[in-house]
Amino acid sequence: MSKPLRVMALALIAMVFSSAAAGQGFERFDLRRLFFGAGVSQNKVSGFDNGTGFQVFAGYNFLRIAPNFYVDAEAGYMDTGKLKAAGFNTKINGPWTTGVARYLVAPNVELIGRAGYDFGDDDGFMFGLGAGYIVNKNLKLRLEFVARNNVDSLQFNAVFYPW
Repeated sequence: MSKPLRVMALALIAMVFSSAAAGQGFERFDLRRLFFGAGVSQNKVSGFDNGTGFQVFAGYNFLRIAPNFYVDAEAGYMDTGKLKAAGFNTKINGPWTTGVARYLVAPNVELIGRAGYDFGDDDGFMFGLGAGYIVNKNLKLRLEFVARNNVDSLQFNAVFYPW
């Protein structure tokens, strides 16, 4: 995808999230809604052996939009690790951004869905499904399957709420 289209897609995503924030009555940016995360992933690309990679990300919690239903915005960086095939090695990496819907099914368990855009080597839309376990007010553990154009990832992430 060309660079101007990437910039336009990022601007569109930012406008959607800022409009959602305005609709929720945000008057200022609340630092207590920021969170950070990191994890490991097992990545599959057709024709290559699986690679073990990582991701880091940051996000922002919006207000609850319905009972037990929450929406977040996340942006991060992923790296597939080394992918091998018949004497050839490659790596896929780059930045991404997604909207995340979370539904609390039990006091400490949430279902997660995500949709967004990858701006890196595997540019294009990305989607994911998973579950999270809320350890305490400062830590969540997540297991998710995330699909991009070429890379399918099984990810285990830790999410930190420092405030």
